[in-house]
Amino acid sequence: MTKFIGHGMLEIYSKELHIAGEEKLSNVVRFLNIPENLQEHIVFIKGGKTLNDDDLIKDEDEVHFYIVPFGG
Repeated sequence: MTKFIGHGMLEIYSKELHIAGEEKLSNVVRFLNIPENLQEHIVFIKGGKTLNDDDLIKDEDEVHFYIVPFGG
């Protein structure tokens, strides 16, 4: 199972998902049910590396995600 661990206000979106093979992060994120208005402000991190939408996620990965507010 892949662990998605949300931090702060995103903790309620934490889940464990089964991923067969490898999937792009952008394809997997939709299963976390995070509202679209928040998605553009979230950073996903795996193994100390910030992930891009095209990065691959596989079973047994642990991905942490945080909200990063922008603006002034």
